[in-house]
Amino acid sequence: MRSHRNIPFGYMMRDGEIVLHPEESVAVREIFDMYPRGMSLKSIAALMTVPYNVDKVWNKNMVSRILENEKYIGADCYPAVIEPEIFRKANEIKQRKAVACTCTDEKKKYLRGLASGSSSLTESEVEGLLVSVINKLIAKPELAAPDKLPEYAPTAEITEMEQQLAIMMQDASANIDAITRLIAGTAAAKYDACPDDNRDRTMKMLELLTAREPMTELDIDLSRQIVKKIHINKGISTVELVNGKMIIARKERLHGKCS
Repeated sequence: MRSHRNIPFGYMMRDGEIVLHPEESVAVREIFDMYPRGMSLKSIAALMTVPYNVDKVWNKNMVSRILENEKYIGADCYPAVIEPEIFRKANEIKQRKAVACTCTDEKKKYLRGLASGSSSLTESEVEGLLVSVINKLIAKPELAAPDKLPEYAPTAEITEMEQQLAIMMQDASANIDAITRLIAGTAAAKYDACPDDNRDRTMKMLELLTAREPMTELDIDLSRQIVKKIHINKGISTVELVNGKMIIARKERLHGKCS
């Protein structure tokens, strides 16, 4: 038993050569047997009876390092403890769990940041609300369209340019190039003053919604392309779409009812 490990758990030095440690190598095999059967890193660590080190208690990070160490399949001239297929299977499972954990964390972060207001919904309530609203839009995509287009109102600058242009057009001595530049400038100013009706966003949403089947669980990628924010006030949740359309979803937190 050593206070500091110079070689990986499962091995020891004998006559100047690295060989399998009788008890530790068995523990390594047990780890690679338990993990694919569904046991967590923490649970495996709690079952370890062979000390990892004199002054260290087993933890999930130690178990994780053992699962990732290719020396146990004979890398770097170490004697093999397990078969390569066993190592591969365990690490495929470990990778899938890591991806699932990352997705869960991303989902929680998204749900927490989506709702705002004087009161807040729980993550599960936000998720349920999103699924309900998006499914409603999938059934009737036209609900995502703006209620009305914003009206165009010329600015004082545009009005002045139009008046100046009218005067120049009636002046026979006016410079043609100057008139042309003013016409182009006026047109550009009018274009800039046109209200943004979010038509591109609306068309993209309609395209996404008409191609989807109703959801049974939240699709975060779709939600990000549909929903901008959830506003909450006195139990009433208003879903703001990315094109500015507001959809009221009446949800009373105390009773868990929607209407």
